[in-house]
Amino acid sequence: MYEVKLASFHGPLDLLLHLIKQYEIDIYDISMKILTEQYINYIKDVTDLDINVHGDYLVMASELLRIKSRMLLPESTETVEETEDPREGLMNQLIEYQNYRMLAEILNEKKKEEEKYFIKRGNDLSRFEKVDTSLELELMDLITAYYKAKQRQHVVKPTISMARDTYSIEDATKNIIENLQQKQSITFADFVTFSETKTQIVTLFMALLELMKTETVKIRQERTFGDIYIERGRRYNG
Repeated sequence: MYEVKLASFHGPLDLLLHLIKQYEIDIYDISMKILTEQYINYIKDVTDLDINVHGDYLVMASELLRIKSRMLLPESTETVEETEDPREGLMNQLIEYQNYRMLAEILNEKKKEEEKYFIKRGNDLSRFEKVDTSLELELMDLITAYYKAKQRQHVVKPTISMARDTYSIEDATKNIIENLQQKQSITFADFVTFSETKTQIVTLFMALLELMKTETVKIRQERTFGDIYIERGRRYNG
């Protein structure tokens, strides 16, 4: 005799579906004789039956017997009796449970598929909520700002004097320092005159980069491609 355990099933409906499949019973036209007999035989063979744990299986057994007995009663012709099929309630429960089980299997398959992928946890981006308006600029940023300002044709009166061939980094540095003596902050667009040669522009940029390196001046840009501000640095001593 083989050992039967109810732990293999998730309740009496699960056991009934197993028996329906095993004995090829039509779920829409249940043979109560076969289903009830096989169900009760199965319960009798259970070796670990505990009424406190498996009481719902016994309740279902009594329900099957009730439905079977109702179907054996002769139909009354004198009074109008209910014409409802005694099996209908059980059939609806089994169909509904079968659908839930099918959906559970689909979800379980999807879960197994998802477990094949590693989901990277989201990064904490709260430190970027406060935008740092002091952006690190390089030589190409200054050149881009120069040509952008030139396209706007925003020509201002020159505030510095440059010699075409003798303009040195020292001269450019001096001019920057002198301009910052008058104002704490000047925009790059206001600082150039658009009459400089390429050599003078490069010399001016080199001087700015050197002053930034020594923290004599600092460059600030509030947004990408926005105006570039030249301000007094931490070690400015004009």
